[in-house]
Amino acid sequence: MSRSSWSSPVIGVVAFLVALSVAFFAMARNRQQDSTPVDEPVLPAHVLKVIDGDSIEVQLSSGPVVVRFNGVDAPEHDQPGGNESAAALRRRLRNRDVSLQVVTQDRYERMVAVVYLGSEDINLWQVRQGNAWAYRAYLKDPQYCVVEGEARTAGRGLWGVRGSAPLAPWEWRGAKRDQTAGFTDYRNETVEQCIAAMHHRTRRHTTVTKPLGLIGVPVVEGSAAAPAGDCRIKGNISDRGRIYHLPGSESYDRTKIDTARGERWFCTEAEARAAGWRAPH
Repeated sequence: MSRSSWSSPVIGVVAFLVALSVAFFAMARNRQQDSTPVDEPVLPAHVLKVIDGDSIEVQLSSGPVVVRFNGVDAPEHDQPGGNESAAALRRRLRNRDVSLQVVTQDRYERMVAVVYLGSEDINLWQVRQGNAWAYRAYLKDPQYCVVEGEARTAGRGLWGVRGSAPLAPWEWRGAKRDQTAGFTDYRNETVEQCIAAMHHRTRRHTTVTKPLGLIGVPVVEGSAAAPAGDCRIKGNISDRGRIYHLPGSESYDRTKIDTARGERWFCTEAEARAAGWRAPH
């Protein structure tokens, strides 16, 4: 047999094997890409409105939705610094296209997410600028405590107000429900203390200043005394979920209410159930 008579089949077989190998490699690569896990969904969105310093309304492909910033807490509208915080976020995000790293949905049916403008974490940006706090009760990333410490040291935003301590938004909301509650002075808190509060909510006595010029009172940080009147049902949050406890029940006395975690007091069982809490059994 001449060389020319057997070389053509051999070349054909080699070419086929090369093509098959390339196809197999491509299939394996695509399978690997398709099986890559996605930790949290990311959605493109367009900002319609800035509601306050930690909430925006956006347009998704499915329609408009309200987004609550994950891991941060900005001053309320009626709180010192609230308008400034919202104005700063409005200048940053008005009519911008953003990406949402979705975390969960809260009890008010808002989407809870990390908001990105390009590659920049806007939740983190608000804290870095001194426009919001690291929300210790719902925080997972210690970097938020780090940038809050930087803002505090540099005197940015709410940390630059002289003459009075900035008021933590979660304590401001708690004080509106319980007029006997006070406020913690966080001006000397360290980054380490902030990070520790992510996992261990210790209670320490401290002298704080009430708003509107009321006298400073010693309180237990992170706790709330029972409110006056008949609203004495405890709305607790634990690994078992949101559970309410009635006065006189088995767990009532040992259950402590921490408003910084979103726990609260209720006047009736119907009110507790409507807010998403359930009975122990």
